[in-house]
Amino acid sequence: MATITDVARRAGVGIGTVSRVMNGSDQVRPATRAKVMAVVDELGYSPHRNVAKRARQQGGYIGVLVHFFEGQSAYERLRGIVSRLQPHGFEVVLDIVDSPERARDRLMELPRNRQLDGLIIMSLPLRLDEGERLSHARFPTILVDTAHSALPSVTIDDREGGRMSTRHLIDLGHDRIAFVGEPPRNPFGFIASRYREEGYREVMEAHGLPVPDAYIKHGPHLRSAGRQLAMEMFARADPPTAIVAASDLHAIGILEAARESGRVPGRDLSLIGFDDIDMASFVGLSTVRQPLELSGQRGAELVLAAMQSDTRPRPFNERLALELIVRQTTGPVTARQRKQ
Repeated sequence: MATITDVARRAGVGIGTVSRVMNGSDQVRPATRAKVMAVVDELGYSPHRNVAKRARQQGGYIGVLVHFFEGQSAYERLRGIVSRLQPHGFEVVLDIVDSPERARDRLMELPRNRQLDGLIIMSLPLRLDEGERLSHARFPTILVDTAHSALPSVTIDDREGGRMSTRHLIDLGHDRIAFVGEPPRNPFGFIASRYREEGYREVMEAHGLPVPDAYIKHGPHLRSAGRQLAMEMFARADPPTAIVAASDLHAIGILEAARESGRVPGRDLSLIGFDDIDMASFVGLSTVRQPLELSGQRGAELVLAAMQSDTRPRPFNERLALELIVRQTTGPVTARQRKQ
């Protein structure tokens, strides 16, 4: 099995240079980096070997990089991660970034971290160079709720989730269906809401149903935003009879607006969310359930498996199944709604 010394000898460089390349240092010329990486691939050298030895002895540190969050979905994923790692003696080091600039800085620094035994990145989209750099770090990196061509990931099919929501409402007889989600362009580059909107539009188009601009609303991932956007639509002469929300958080805000305007959810307005956070069942919200805790568990299991291996994990995308959960907030279109 190839060693760092073998790589250095074949590439005609020092061991220190190989180490800097494998740790993502910017103090190596591009031509030298390319030469070293070509030899790494040729010899099948793995920088994970020392990490794997530590993993077999149990104990150490697993980093979790995540954007600043208020939603419960992040907590549920973290719960899944911790539940799988703690029995193996690993401590979870939570690294929360509150701005895109901070995220970029951390993604530059992390490949050089000498304390971590593994890393899980949750929900943050990566640029091409960032994923490539992490794929050659001394520790394995697993992505949860985001994907990159150079790294293993655990995701869902967001477009299909949007399709499931919209088909459910159409099956109930609704044809004035609105969508509430996050802005397509946002500082962190999140894309889940955009893909869910694309799924919604696909089904509406397939059924020949119009999508007026006034029926598409975007706002921050906040309950208050959902409420405000819904109130704007309810003030129209032709308000929607049903709404697809890209998240349960938006949906709960829409529920507040419905009740304030005298609408009974499931009768005067059909509403479906996305995620199935704990509060969704409490308020009777129909939703598309994504396995939040399971996704965290799978991320933890994959990073543990990678740490036990002497070879770098190959990139792949493991997609978890979605489930339509029907509760009290969706119901058949009424004769009164048809006349409006």
